[in-house]
Amino acid sequence: MEKTRITVAVHNMQAAKKIKYALQRNGYFADICASSGEVLRRVRRDSLDILLINFDMPDMTGLETAAIIGDENICSVILLITPEQRKLCIGQIEDYDITLHQKPINRIALLSAIDTVLQNRCRLQKLSKELFILKRGMQERKIVERAKGILMKRKSISEAEAYRRIQKMSMDTRVAMKDVAQKIIELAQL
Repeated sequence: MEKTRITVAVHNMQAAKKIKYALQRNGYFADICASSGEVLRRVRRDSLDILLINFDMPDMTGLETAAIIGDENICSVILLITPEQRKLCIGQIEDYDITLHQKPINRIALLSAIDTVLQNRCRLQKLSKELFILKRGMQERKIVERAKGILMKRKSISEAEAYRRIQKMSMDTRVAMKDVAQKIIELAQL
């Protein structure tokens, strides 16, 4: 199994090194970035799982950086904030894979947050796959329904009979029902 890749973006290099060390001790692959620009270049280039970024960064805020990453759906983000910064973030992170983590950083709480983010990320990926399969199934079903309608109208047959004919053509030709239905639609348009 591949190690989870985490980039730490904290402008205080001493704190960044401590976080990186704690992450590595717990089995994660971790590296450090010093600016939001560097973060954006790295996350677009490398395959990251999580970006751990401080709200206060030298070139743009961690929130702005997290929003860009969220728009591009590159990786999960843990945004390190103060209680005052929480109010700025709440309404702006709803549509993104961003988790707020309050400073000061506690190693146990941070590791727990990372585990939660990873679990949510896996769950989200699974749901995205299921949604894709369902959408594809609905599109295929629409095509078959349209072809059934054409057969019912042109051949004066029942819905069940139209479905059976598409199904039989599919089995006889060893072509998916969706493809048979698509061919019926194309022929009807000629």
